[in-house]
Amino acid sequence: MNRKKIIAIIPALNEEKTIKEVLSNVKKYVDEIIVVDDNSTDNTAAIAQEYATVLRNKKNLGYSKSVNKAFRFAEKRGFDIIVTLDADGQHLAEDIPKLVLPILKKEADIVVGKRPFKARFMEYVFAKYGRKKGVSDPLCGMKAYSYKVYKKVGFFDTINSVGTQLVFVALKRKFKIKEINIKLKKRKDIPRFGRTIKANIKLFLAYIRLIKYLKR
Repeated sequence: MNRKKIIAIIPALNEEKTIKEVLSNVKKYVDEIIVVDDNSTDNTAAIAQEYATVLRNKKNLGYSKSVNKAFRFAEKRGFDIIVTLDADGQHLAEDIPKLVLPILKKEADIVVGKRPFKARFMEYVFAKYGRKKGVSDPLCGMKAYSYKVYKKVGFFDTINSVGTQLVFVALKRKFKIKEINIKLKKRKDIPRFGRTIKANIKLFLAYIRLIKYLKR
């Protein structure tokens, strides 16, 4: 079997407290790491440069646009599998091999992490919709993608769907999707998407955009 190149993509916004530990653990399981610093005001980018290629946004672009930017960059570098995960330490690097294995064995084209708990009401709404389509935790930020899916679809996210568009388009096009249970650490600070009402509004708008897109 030919050695497959695995790249991790990690979007980050003001994660100086966690980014070093995350990257030092992730590098054990991948060939390259791309961090997209989403115009952080702390030392996130400077810390990340020791472990990863850092793409810096001149203004805050948000999760979807940041990861889409990293996918385009990774394609130029060449990859077989991309793993996405968060910079806040909630996702554990030790779960990366579990996500990658089904793709290596050609049992799946995309592997979606399935979290043991969800933080917001709209995540349950997304999950209910996702189950009807074939994936029960579409908002989980820890996923693995085969290059052939990205090549066929041509984008990660164009509608600010909080990283769900590529998965749902892949489902619509009959790619093989598999879910794997992952571990999750609770974070104590404020999440990237905020808490309660603000976060749920963002997710609701993403949900509406996604449904409209898939109906076209």
